[in-house]
Amino acid sequence: MSKQPVYEQPWPLDPSKSAYWYHTMRFPDGEVIQGSWDIPGFSQYIGGYDLKGKTLLDVGTASGYLAFNAELAGAEVTGLDAATTKEFRHFPYKETLSYQDIAASQAAWTESNLDPIKRSWWYSWHKYNSKAKCVYAPHQELYEWPAEMFDVVQAGAIIEHLSDPVYSVGAWARLAREAVLLPWTEAVPVDDLRMIPITPLDDHRMMYVWWHLSRGLWIKLFDNLGFDVHFAKAHASMQDENGVYVQNHRPSIIAIRRGTNAARTFDASTLTSPWPEAPAAPAPEPSPAPAQRRKGLLSRLRDR
Repeated sequence: MSKQPVYEQPWPLDPSKSAYWYHTMRFPDGEVIQGSWDIPGFSQYIGGYDLKGKTLLDVGTASGYLAFNAELAGAEVTGLDAATTKEFRHFPYKETLSYQDIAASQAAWTESNLDPIKRSWWYSWHKYNSKAKCVYAPHQELYEWPAEMFDVVQAGAIIEHLSDPVYSVGAWARLAREAVLLPWTEAVPVDDLRMIPITPLDDHRMMYVWWHLSRGLWIKLFDNLGFDVHFAKAHASMQDENGVYVQNHRPSIIAIRRGTNAARTFDASTLTSPWPEAPAAPAPEPSPAPAQRRKGLLSRLRDR
């Protein structure tokens, strides 16, 4: 029997409490709050997918940039984030608090990360006068929700923070009636089935990132789930240590369930590939025809 999501009651607007802003937010009243990332246009970030009239689950909703822009694009939105930091998994290093004392690490991440980012989402909810709903639940619980209960599931820049991304993708695909959108999600441009560490694993400060999946693994994974995959080039800017935004690009993944109207109407020809095309090899210069002459002794010996 399916389990229904438990929706969070709206949090009050309280600007006095600290908030963490993952994305730069530009609110309708003109207020701008700078975040770690700045996205120059929502549509290009999700591969131009049409969300008008769709129900959408925004996984890892963070400060709500994707959720509230999806709502502005005409979607009926539900945000999803972690219920507690017990859901967080960090790459194990002997130097890290999450390895030495998991309870202390969870308390620290709750205070410095999870609670402030939830406050930023609800601040944005009030500023947008939003009708979006929000759920705080672990990814494994999604397997208990009714199948295909959303038209679209989107999860931006989340995969790299998951110790078991394949399991989570399965949960998202199960909930998606027509499409799974993974904006700003790396796909290593090889067709082998690979899951590769993001870092050389020699810096314990990077314990919060895990894997990059290969293009071939993405295609195979979604093929097993009944989806066709398209890749698009997305743009965003990251704030460096000096507070300057530096433009980056990365793939966005658009996976569309076969047999749906979206599969028939989505125009993948408009997408820009995230990978540079290999330059065509120059055509060889035509060789001059050799002069016809009788072979000498040395030529006849080489032909043997």
